[in-house]
Amino acid sequence: MAFRSRLFVLCTGAALTLGLVPGIGCSSTDSAVDEPETALDATDPEKKDDSGTRPGKTPTTTTPSGYASAPSVNGVTPNGAEVGSVGPEVVVSGSDFVERSIVQLNGSPLATTYVSPTELRATIPTSELATLGTLLVSVGTSPPGGGASSEVTFDVRNPAPALSSILPLSVLAGSASTKLSLTGSRFVDGTTVTVGSTSLVPTARTSTSMDVTLPASLLASSGTLSVAAVNPGPGGGASNTIAFTVVNPGVVISSISPQSANVGSSAVSVTLDGVGFLPASTVIFNGTTLTSSYVNATRLTATIPSSLLLAVADYPITVGSPPPGGGVSAPVTFRVQYPLPSIGDVSPDTLEVFAGSTDVTVAGNGFTASSQITFDNAPATTSMIDAAHLQATLSASLLTAAKTIQVRVMNPAPGGGTSSALAITVTNPSPAISGMTPGSVPTNSADTLVTLNGTGFVPTSQVKCNGSDLATTFVSSTQVKASFPASKLASPGTLVVTVVNPAPGGGTSPTSSFTVGCDGSGVDISLLPGGTQTTMQTLFSASTQIEPRMSYAGVCPISLSTTATQPSRYWVVQNVGTVAATLSVWGVCSKTTGTSTTQSDAYLALYKSGTRPTSDAERKACTGVSSEGGSTYFSPEANGSSYCPGLTKANGGGLVLGACEKAVIHAQPYSMTSTSFTPPTQFRARLE
Repeated sequence: MAFRSRLFVLCTGAALTLGLVPGIGCSSTDSAVDEPETALDATDPEKKDDSGTRPGKTPTTTTPSGYASAPSVNGVTPNGAEVGSVGPEVVVSGSDFVERSIVQLNGSPLATTYVSPTELRATIPTSELATLGTLLVSVGTSPPGGGASSEVTFDVRNPAPALSSILPLSVLAGSASTKLSLTGSRFVDGTTVTVGSTSLVPTARTSTSMDVTLPASLLASSGTLSVAAVNPGPGGGASNTIAFTVVNPGVVISSISPQSANVGSSAVSVTLDGVGFLPASTVIFNGTTLTSSYVNATRLTATIPSSLLLAVADYPITVGSPPPGGGVSAPVTFRVQYPLPSIGDVSPDTLEVFAGSTDVTVAGNGFTASSQITFDNAPATTSMIDAAHLQATLSASLLTAAKTIQVRVMNPAPGGGTSSALAITVTNPSPAISGMTPGSVPTNSADTLVTLNGTGFVPTSQVKCNGSDLATTFVSSTQVKASFPASKLASPGTLVVTVVNPAPGGGTSPTSSFTVGCDGSGVDISLLPGGTQTTMQTLFSASTQIEPRMSYAGVCPISLSTTATQPSRYWVVQNVGTVAATLSVWGVCSKTTGTSTTQSDAYLALYKSGTRPTSDAERKACTGVSSEGGSTYFSPEANGSSYCPGLTKANGGGLVLGACEKAVIHAQPYSMTSTSFTPPTQFRARLE
């Protein structure tokens, strides 16, 4: 086929008048188009019939060689680019593209690469991406045929921003307005920041950083807010998000009031001061959440129930606030402690010395199972009766002397302490004497130790004799000993003895008598001056003491009979009075009725001695005149007998005896065998 060249001049603005594609500009390069010639043209190129057709042919419509249909554009890929970016290569898709088809941008041709009838490629000039806007993309095909396609848009749009960091990442709930700095990329004019659902306008911006001010209203309560950068359209959009946390503050307890409570007490209200408290904060007592009230950010109140105050210990109290932030504070210590006890009464409050172990009951307040009664600060084994009463045993060892015993109650630590004191008065008993050993001593005895038995004696007991103190030794509550000095025993008499116990209590015992008397050893008859007479039965026939018979009357015998013996009777008598007196002794005699020659007859002699004579020499040495009756030494009870002996004060035959002095009365019958002079059956004696 033969081609014929045809020259096309492409001029923008003349395309329509020249039959070119609208919008295609002028080009300095002419295009020669070779069109194929038909057979008619080859044989007679200029010959045509009158109708304008070749001879012998039916006239037809023909398409010139190189003729192109008007292109059609379906789309451009990509259909946009970010403002300021490097111009991208775009793929224009459509139909009826030919090799001379040209991609046009806003009517300006671009260097175009023909790929196929449905695809052209071109590069968007970088300069066209300097500002936001919409570019129009079309395809134009020059004649023959051809024409311009419809336009599609290519957007010069904002990029989607990218967020790499924010500072700070968090603030405390309740903070004032806070500056937030954002770092990232692709920030553009009109970029805004969203915090949660709130859009904020930056106060400063570069393509990689922005500052915004977070209003206090966004920071009022804790939570997590998503932060993003948002670029406006076209394009643009939201960046990735970074979490910004409004955190609850950390909790610090600075003080708690009160800091303690007594064990077993009722519920206690406490006030906690510190920082970081929230309405949602909770007060925790040893792991148990308490009922609490929010006062303000620096104060909470809470109630510790009585059920948590039953054991003595130091317990932790903390405050916890919920996340974000928040947490649990460092603990403060709340002490459940023993109370300080107080006492109001002690029973008994008075005891006597040597009362023995005694249970003491103390009434008061603040008592626990650990409370302890002390006696003079010495702890005693204590039992708890109830919350107001304790009991302990006061040992007998503390009751050995009169004194005041201080009674207190002591509670252990923590807390606790010692109460004030109440007194138990240990008083001396009232003494009593039941007997003394010895109960008497002879006159002129040496210092004598006397044992007094009785009750109520104490270490401070004092024995008194006639009101004077004696040296006293305490033995037991039933016995004391006292030394009676010789000066108290120099003369016979009755000494008044008492025991005195000092205050508190105490007193003087009833009196007892201690006799300072005569030595009555060997005494048969005790006589008191002026006392009644004593009758002695002679009972000569029963006597086993047979002695030589006295042979003189009126004097003590110079000799005794060597041929005759008679039974003898001796009586040792004693003046047990305190004054001297005369011993009178006489026989009780009588004549035999109707017989003038039968009468009583006997010898009577007195010896100033405390022992009976045992030898003839001792019998001769009588002190009182030996009498056989008669007119001088006649018995006041001779009753007609001429020989009834009598040695009396009245007839001068008596014997003077001093106090406690002893004498021996000797009586002997004239004859135990005589029927005319029978011995008297009785003698009488008295002190006058």
